[in-house]
Amino acid sequence: MAFGCTLMAPHGGIFVVPTIGNPLMYLVALVIGAFIACGLLGLLKKKVSE
Repeated sequence: MAFGCTLMAPHGGIFVVPTIGNPLMYLVALVIGAFIACGLLGLLKKKVSE
């Protein structure tokens, strides 16, 4: 929402990329979200003893 992206399809996937408004920033937001999620998982995951 911060980048003004729109998605007219009610689902996701590679086939809806042509329907995205501002697709470059949509993909940037997707990558940023993936990095944030990976970082939080790394910080919050419980350590497993070997």
